[in-house]
Amino acid sequence: MSERANEKFKILIVDDVPKNIQVVANILQNEGYSMAFAQSGATAVELVRTNPFDLILLDIMMPEMDGFEVCRRLHGDPGTADIPVLFLTAKTDTESLVKGFETGAVDYVTKPVKDAELLARVKTQLELHRSRQRLLSINRQLNEEIAQRKKSEDRYRNMVLNAVQGMFRSTLDGRITDINPAYTRILGYDSPEEVIAIDEAAKALCFQPEDRAVMIERLKANGFVANYELKIRRRDGSPAWIMLNSRLATDEAGESFIEGIAIDHTARKLAEEELRRSREKFRYQAIHDNLTGLYNTRYLYQALQKLVDTCGAQSKPFSLIFMDVDDFKTVVDTYGHLKGSQTLQEMARTIQETLAEPAYGVAYGGDEFVVVLPGFDKQMALQKAGEIRTRIRETSYLAGHGHDVRIRASFGIAAFPEDAGDVNGLLALADQAMFDVKGGGKDAVRASEGRI
Repeated sequence: MSERANEKFKILIVDDVPKNIQVVANILQNEGYSMAFAQSGATAVELVRTNPFDLILLDIMMPEMDGFEVCRRLHGDPGTADIPVLFLTAKTDTESLVKGFETGAVDYVTKPVKDAELLARVKTQLELHRSRQRLLSINRQLNEEIAQRKKSEDRYRNMVLNAVQGMFRSTLDGRITDINPAYTRILGYDSPEEVIAIDEAAKALCFQPEDRAVMIERLKANGFVANYELKIRRRDGSPAWIMLNSRLATDEAGESFIEGIAIDHTARKLAEEELRRSREKFRYQAIHDNLTGLYNTRYLYQALQKLVDTCGAQSKPFSLIFMDVDDFKTVVDTYGHLKGSQTLQEMARTIQETLAEPAYGVAYGGDEFVVVLPGFDKQMALQKAGEIRTRIRETSYLAGHGHDVRIRASFGIAAFPEDAGDVNGLLALADQAMFDVKGGGKDAVRASEGRI
């Protein structure tokens, strides 16, 4: 996107800290965007309602009216609902991210802001916004063209042949009787005649014929369909997406037929899919450890507090296993840091293979792991820890690299509510029990005897 093109975009930056606004503005200033600023939620809402913006960069944590409330108000107003909101936030916990999307935000950038990430996300959202606006404009234009088409058959034919949007006529059973060059190009064919010659082409070109069947039912019920998305198959077999605006009409013989307009929706669809994958990836990364794939400590503390509250209210037990690899430094000194990390990955798989939901493993840090066992009392946890210990002892690690690494681990157990009634107390007691195993010779399981 050129700097000259960016001059058409207007961005509102909202943050109660002027320094934060300046940081974001400095990153964007060389991109040619027009920028405005607000230091409170109320000011932002008023500016957006009285000025056209293409994108809002919104801080979450603000006094009086936070970013969630600002986003909720804008999203609830038809006049501002379509303006994309991108959160600027240091809150990366899953609950806050999900809440942001639920209030209407399209994406977020974490603080401290990284130049490349901010520029990429701003560019993506502006391009999507421009595509949406262009689609609305095209739809308005197409509706006007359809009205004009009724006045003159000659005008209609000229428009069909020269329109940049795909146009067609087909029978209800799927035979295409007329198609313009633009739609022919979307389908990947060289001439309209090639498409018309395909037996029941409207059906054959659909990836999922049942989607067309749904469209036909809506046409019969309402007489038209607007912005109906359909996945089609190009001549070379590749997929494409079109947005259909069609109506049910009747010819001179009283036979019903379909006529409509097809807009190539592929680029936008692919962009939306990429954005969806990006959101899923960030949600996953927010609560998982990058090395082992187990949950991380951020998830552990959130989930443990919920488990304490739930089990406390229902008078149900759960247990923690705190474990640490014995003499892991020897593995690293012998095989190197990379193979040490590989060993931890393989050990994490060993742990995971012994667990069934709702139990789960956590990469606590370095060569330490935590296993959370909902519904397990202390005796059951001792048995599970023994099972994990045996599996680890019997597993040959780094076998895929031509080595036979045998490792041992020390295990400490604490149970709720028997040993402690809060998160920190449980973790401390399990850690202490594990530490006692380390001091007594390692490679063993020990349950806490304390009460906090």
